[in-house]
Amino acid sequence: MFRAETGEAHNSEKFPAATTGVGQSAFSCKSLVTRRSWLAPTTWAKFPSRRPAAQVRHAIPLEEKDSPAAWVGDFVDTAVPLRQVEPTPTVYRPTPETRTHADAPVDNQEALLEFLKVHGFRPHQLILFLFSLITYVSDICSDAYLVYAYHRQGDYYWSYMTLALLIIPAMVMTAFSLAWYVLDRKVNVDPPRTCRVWTLRLFFHGLQLAPIVRLADAVYYGLASRRAELSLAMAVQYTQLMLYEDADSAMLRMIECFMEAAPQLLLQLYIIITQGTPEHKFQLVAQIVSCFTSWLSLSWSLTHYQTALRRSRVEKANLTWLGSVLFFLWKSLMLASRILALALFGAIVQGMWFGLGLGLHWLLSVGWLVTRGTTFCSPNPRTFTEFLFDMVLGAVYCFDVVNVREGHSRLWYLTCYTAIGLENLLATFLWLVFSSTEVTVPLSPQHKWMLRPPNLSSWIRTVPQWVLPVCVTGSFILGVWMMLTYYVFAHPSKNIKMCVPCDVLFDCNAVPTIHSVASVPPMDMKASEPTETPNDAEYYELKIANET
Repeated sequence: MFRAETGEAHNSEKFPAATTGVGQSAFSCKSLVTRRSWLAPTTWAKFPSRRPAAQVRHAIPLEEKDSPAAWVGDFVDTAVPLRQVEPTPTVYRPTPETRTHADAPVDNQEALLEFLKVHGFRPHQLILFLFSLITYVSDICSDAYLVYAYHRQGDYYWSYMTLALLIIPAMVMTAFSLAWYVLDRKVNVDPPRTCRVWTLRLFFHGLQLAPIVRLADAVYYGLASRRAELSLAMAVQYTQLMLYEDADSAMLRMIECFMEAAPQLLLQLYIIITQGTPEHKFQLVAQIVSCFTSWLSLSWSLTHYQTALRRSRVEKANLTWLGSVLFFLWKSLMLASRILALALFGAIVQGMWFGLGLGLHWLLSVGWLVTRGTTFCSPNPRTFTEFLFDMVLGAVYCFDVVNVREGHSRLWYLTCYTAIGLENLLATFLWLVFSSTEVTVPLSPQHKWMLRPPNLSSWIRTVPQWVLPVCVTGSFILGVWMMLTYYVFAHPSKNIKMCVPCDVLFDCNAVPTIHSVASVPPMDMKASEPTETPNDAEYYELKIANET
């Protein structure tokens, strides 16, 4: 949906906006409204209009009976010829089979082509979608088997704990997904759907498979955008919908991972460290598989979210393959260090104090998010739904850091990783002091109220005491090194300055970045360079040739 505005775009990279005063020329700039219009700052796209900016109005909502393809993103008030219905002031919206921009100016076709070259669907994305599906299903299946295995051998407490960590996060994730469907429906940004499609959506949401539904929609829209008979305008619309669903799926997966996979990984590590060897060897294998899949899901969810976020932000350059690999290594090493440190800490302190320490970290994170403000569920950051979202996002901050502000993030990462590093150091120090079979410092009465006597599994006692703390410290240091390598050599902006002025570093007017957006890029954008292969370029240029 195009929106007529004048003024300056409030993106991290400014783009000039044409202003139209009285008596000036009738050229107007079009700004693209995002899927949820209160989200990311407006991105300007220069499309010549046949009418002055003062005469341009918001597109009139189209009733579903007029066209099955009444989507946000149709080219309204542009030079693209559209069929005018008189005397009703509605705008004709094309079906996917209609070629509406064959006679459009070359500039419009170049803008569409540039967008598809940068953001269009690629065959290798099917592999990434499939990998996301495999990690999600394998994580859920391994945890479900552990619920059965613990219950079969009589460990009902661990069985119910594992089951609770499996069900509750899935219900929260499903609730967010359904709420976003309602929001999208209210602002009329989803294509009209049949009752059968909605029945399938609700059925799979009832099975707690919301990310799979979103991924399936993203794959469908991506494949549909490559259909040979589509016009470039409709290919862009399908691509926008693919980016929307991919970003929503990535956010849902990240929420689910840090509410389910991270606590599940922490719980299974605690059981492995403190409990005896299970009777059935296959159960130990299942525990190891569950830990590995949870760790892999956590790392991949953060990488997928970062990739989807940058792909959906047209003023941002996409992640390269090298950038994705370094980002994955950065997050996986940081997560390994953090979760292992928490598992060691939980093995030697009373459960009440473990929960209190982690709860305090969560409370501080939620307070910071509320203070800074996010607008993922509502245009107003002070609403109750946004507060609930901040509470859920606070669970992510218990294990890793997600930047939610536009602008320089080095001070934020320095502060957060310093705090996390000190917490990890304290946890490993307590482990070194109190986990030995011959306790270095006897548990005096004043220690027993906080620390528990060492109760480690037999195989942990055979491991040298320094090994696990070295793993925690080494993973953290390697994670910091990967982060620096990513920003210096593989960041998409390619112009990261190591030193910035203090007034820029401490800028408090940064805008939130927790959102999912997609729109057509401006023609003068420098950051997003096309990443297509020669076949992709030939494909889209051939599409233009066929239409002209």
